[in-house]
Amino acid sequence: MSKTEVWYLIGTLAVGGTERTLVDLVNNLNRTRFEPTVWTITEPGPLASELSDVPVRSLGATGKHDARAPVRFFRALRSERPDVLQSFLFFDNTLARLASLFAQDVTVVTGVREVPDDPSLVRSAVRRVTLPLSDRVVSNSAAGATFVIERGADERDVSVVRNGRDLSVYESATASEDVRAGIGVPEDAPLVGTVGRLVERKGHHDLLDAWPTVLDHHPDAHLVIVGDGPEREALERHIRRISSKNTVHLTGTRDDVPELLDAFDVFAFPSHYEGLPGALLEAMAAGLPIVTTPVDGNAELVHDGRSGRHVPVRDPNALAEELIDLLSNPDDAEALRTRAKQRANANFSLDTMVSEFEALYDALD
Repeated sequence: MSKTEVWYLIGTLAVGGTERTLVDLVNNLNRTRFEPTVWTITEPGPLASELSDVPVRSLGATGKHDARAPVRFFRALRSERPDVLQSFLFFDNTLARLASLFAQDVTVVTGVREVPDDPSLVRSAVRRVTLPLSDRVVSNSAAGATFVIERGADERDVSVVRNGRDLSVYESATASEDVRAGIGVPEDAPLVGTVGRLVERKGHHDLLDAWPTVLDHHPDAHLVIVGDGPEREALERHIRRISSKNTVHLTGTRDDVPELLDAFDVFAFPSHYEGLPGALLEAMAAGLPIVTTPVDGNAELVHDGRSGRHVPVRDPNALAEELIDLLSNPDDAEALRTRAKQRANANFSLDTMVSEFEALYDALD
């Protein structure tokens, strides 16, 4: 039986949740049945090195307005004609949908990875015009599926495949004594942490606004923010403005996230909107008590009062209150730890995600 040839298109394989999901999916596909190729619009990016025996082809775009890159891709698609073309984010979704006009026998699967709370008019218009060019739309959350159906996608052509992770990595990770010391946190200090790209929608500024109140109750506590992105300079300025700046640590991108999670006492994730965030799933797998917002995929992952605590979006006071409570009540925190890990293991494994994508490819016309 011939293999199904699947091309994956993404902007670049930067360090991020969508990119991690793509790498994990491709590395774990059944290679006796599927033949994957990854295309990046710009340079391949750091996660490309983690792909195992998978061709990575770059369009070499110098930016979003480089018109030569789409032309190169259209030509390659029309010439080589894979069975499936799959994309994930706004720009690669748009390119994939337009590419379908040049190779109509290629099945185009586009994605929904987040549910914006204030989508731009331009993006909304582009999405509505190009959506009909998708043969299938896959969301990583039920909220994302609803979002795209409301914007013109046929409900029969929309599927939900939730993110999965290799949960054993997070369950078995153990923080060494050097992990805290390396970021300047005393071994016995209460430690609140978060992981995510440094963009405004992740709610890092809300967390910094909440932090002085947390210190009023736990003056020896420290806050660690893991990740990098365009909001870093603004966050550094924010940290300098608060009197507790010596207790806040921006680590940048790290390759030891499982060990860092094991060092945290509480995980904070006050995002403004999401799809199904991998960082939150990883915190659950690590067995952390979690404080998050009840938006979109966050609420699908964390059930309020059982596997974590919910606070309103953009509400630093409520965020501080819940962080203080979990730092003050270890028994409550332990109960949340246990149920979060149980929920992750039961519902969000990497094997489940890969199997659902393989079944989706098999069902495509």
